[in-house]
Amino acid sequence: MRRNGTLILCYHRVAEGVEDPFYLCVSPDNFAAHLEEMLRAREPSTLADVSVPSRRPRVVVTFDDGYRDNLTNALPIAESKGAPITVFVTSGILGNHNGLWWDRLGTLLRSRPSHVREIDLPVGDRNVRLPLGSSGIRADLDSVRRHLLPLRVTEIERALDAVSEQWQVDSAPPPDAGTLTPEDLLRLAASDTATIGAHTVDHVRLRDRPAREQQDTIAGSKGELEQSIGRAVSHFAYPFGRRDDFDDRSVDAVRSAAFDTACTTIPGTARSSTDPYRLPRRLVMDWGRLRFRVQMQRWRLG
Repeated sequence: MRRNGTLILCYHRVAEGVEDPFYLCVSPDNFAAHLEEMLRAREPSTLADVSVPSRRPRVVVTFDDGYRDNLTNALPIAESKGAPITVFVTSGILGNHNGLWWDRLGTLLRSRPSHVREIDLPVGDRNVRLPLGSSGIRADLDSVRRHLLPLRVTEIERALDAVSEQWQVDSAPPPDAGTLTPEDLLRLAASDTATIGAHTVDHVRLRDRPAREQQDTIAGSKGELEQSIGRAVSHFAYPFGRRDDFDDRSVDAVRSAAFDTACTTIPGTARSSTDPYRLPRRLVMDWGRLRFRVQMQRWRLG
């Protein structure tokens, strides 16, 4: 491989004009510009080719979670540019109207009654009381999310339900944050441009979970997706993906489930010597063409 290796990019959503408190959305125009810049500088590729030597530096485009706009917005743009994409799908959210819990959290905090200045958050077997409103909704989201992240997803959902009932407000995710349905997944998988990858059953933070629990959600997502699309699912991405979001048991579970690769969100560039179960990725934000071009150059030099 060339010295600058394979750049693996991590997107989540392609949408505009939506609530985006976690900065997950890239506009369709910017996504198209990103692909054009990638194709100008690098060879578009897939995770299956990461360890294969190449004359040109490669780039791999991935999406995490399984939002419906990956099908409706991202896929047509990728097809028109001739750029393959890999979509890591959280298998348990297919057709689930609750969507992903952080979108529910955003709705909940935006709907907070004006007189409410704190949140009583059921965390495990205790309640955590957190102040709200002093530094803006982004700070509130980060504060509450930090306490929810170590929990099982079922516990997170119960906590959000409890606060929703306490405040007498809706906590459904925004309509634009819908996730793939089983029918959507089939349409996505039918495209020659898209590869389906796994992202656990429930998008739980894996670190410190019992080995069997990790095996169940990792191997379970692979089995569910393979049954749905009728073909092998060979690539995995750790939910959240930072160093403190998974552990050696997670890597062992991915390997034993017979995945070929696993992606993190640890910054870096994949090289021939990189562990295929700890592939680095670069998170992409809603940058315009020139900003993205500069960022590509920085990543190459880095």
